[in-house]
Amino acid sequence: MKKVLKAVTNLIRGLGAVLLVSPFLLYWFIHGDNERYLWIINGPEPFSSFGGGPFQFWIGAILFTLGFAMIFVSGIIERHMN
Repeated sequence: MKKVLKAVTNLIRGLGAVLLVSPFLLYWFIHGDNERYLWIINGPEPFSSFGGGPFQFWIGAILFTLGFAMIFVSGIIERHMN
């Protein structure tokens, strides 16, 4: 049981780390190339909203907060295991 809980904790921590990095990757994906930017913002909703700063900010803030929360929760679970 302890090995399974340790594996789940590591999975949560890994997903949290990916979510912490994802706002930067999303920004790079949207703004990395002018043609790609135009292709994204000319798409259907919600992609057409990616051209606006507030929408990008809130998506990035949500992803970053979820990543931090997942890492924090995995630390609490690991602390209670020991």
